[in-house]
Amino acid sequence: MTEQRFRCPLQSEENAQLLLDYCARRLDPSRRAALEAHIGLCPSCREFSQAQRLVWEALDAWDSSGGAADFDRRLYQRISEERKPPWADRLTAWTAEISWKPALPAAAALALWVTFFPVRPTEEAEGFERVAAEQVEGALEDLDMLQQLKLNLQ
Repeated sequence: MTEQRFRCPLQSEENAQLLLDYCARRLDPSRRAALEAHIGLCPSCREFSQAQRLVWEALDAWDSSGGAADFDRRLYQRISEERKPPWADRLTAWTAEISWKPALPAAAALALWVTFFPVRPTEEAEGFERVAAEQVEGALEDLDMLQQLKLNLQ
């Protein structure tokens, strides 16, 4: 890779993966040498590679074994505690066997019926409302008469 053909990896899409491969130590020696020469000249690539190197060193130093020994046992214990009751499994199995396809046309027809023919109160219900209103009016008149009667008696 010559210096004339080599373009900055941070400014070129075809070389974008090059810096990550360099930091992960996956480059062949000739490409690594060309990139190291570029990093010596380019401050942004130098800063990027130093930051990536710090990340890789932190990942290499990280010990993930702490707490993992008991993790599986606690996980399986939680799973067993949160199991569904036996009837829920039977209900799920039963509903899975039912084909809901025949019910779909009936539900669509019912939705259309309710949309175009809404439920209206019957004549009986209207008569009941009229009777109830008349009864309330009569009761109010009776109360008014009783109040007037009390005033006349005193």
